[in-house]
Amino acid sequence: MIENGHPPGAVLKVINPIFKTLLRSPLARFAPPMMVVISFKGRKSGRPYDLVVGWHEVGGEHFVFSPARWPLNFRGGAPVEVRRGSLRRTYTGTLVSDPEVIAPLLQAAVDAGQPRDLGLKMDADDKVTPEAVRTVGRRMIRLS
Repeated sequence: MIENGHPPGAVLKVINPIFKTLLRSPLARFAPPMMVVISFKGRKSGRPYDLVVGWHEVGGEHFVFSPARWPLNFRGGAPVEVRRGSLRRTYTGTLVSDPEVIAPLLQAAVDAGQPRDLGLKMDADDKVTPEAVRTVGRRMIRLS
């Protein structure tokens, strides 16, 4: 069975500001390799956001997977900056909501790393299916 495995919100409120500072500095090389800061503006509010996320490379493309609501800002595509130390890249982020599309890409990301890197709890023999994507509420942002 596949379940959400993100740390509790109280823990994230403490560690995210620390990682945000770390990932914007030369010390970013000491952070886990999939961690980056993404910067974008709210689709309706125009409010700037800087979030610590995991980005994952699958087939030469980069993706961010999240159960949160903020990915909805990328409906129809929106500019996003990815930052890690001195690395700064600008992409167009596009929301993908279809579990049939998300499942094989999420499985490939799991195969390339650890389920916990994607905020998931799963047994070694579990496979990500469209139903599992629905259960854990994963959205995906394709960065191109």
